[in-house]
Amino acid sequence: MKSKMDMHDLKRVNHLWGKIYPYLADQVLNYYKRRGGEVLEWGPFSGGISFALLNGNPDMKITIAVAEEDVYGLMRQEIEDNRLDTSITLGKSDLIPMGYGSDTFDLIVIRGAYFFLDPGGAALREIYRVMKPGAVAFVGGGYGEKTPQMLIDEIADESRILNDRLGRVRVTLKDLEKMIAGSALHHQQMRIIEDGGLWLLMEK
Repeated sequence: MKSKMDMHDLKRVNHLWGKIYPYLADQVLNYYKRRGGEVLEWGPFSGGISFALLNGNPDMKITIAVAEEDVYGLMRQEIEDNRLDTSITLGKSDLIPMGYGSDTFDLIVIRGAYFFLDPGGAALREIYRVMKPGAVAFVGGGYGEKTPQMLIDEIADESRILNDRLGRVRVTLKDLEKMIAGSALHHQQMRIIEDGGLWLLMEK
């Protein structure tokens, strides 16, 4: 991310994706295969997947973390508007380093990750550090493998414009492979998913 995000554009794109997040949450649950645990959703595109995860999974203890003060204010308002202020802990944390101890979370979700992941893989190492043994992380970008094409078509044009204005970084499969190599994490702990975007499933 090269410049400060416009909060109006960020709020709009997160609202636009409201119908998409439940499908992404279902995909996450297919990989996670649990109904509880400590969950972290990081970044300015957080909220929607966490809200969807809590629907039917009230035993999840969810933390949403963002780095910037203005994003924190926007996220706090979103949590309050959805009446989830007693169910979600909102915190401040950079991605590198994360302000959490090692082996803290059972599940980590980062949508819009390519705005923030570094080419050298340091962010991947940091995500891996805060994962508990047996944890799963779902990191990347895209509509997911379960979202109906009709919903994608409804928002695709406006979403593309907004994400470009917000500073989207386009990452190719080769770019992601280089990040993984640079992270020095074992390849068996990484699975690239190209169906529905470009995602990285990390396991510990």
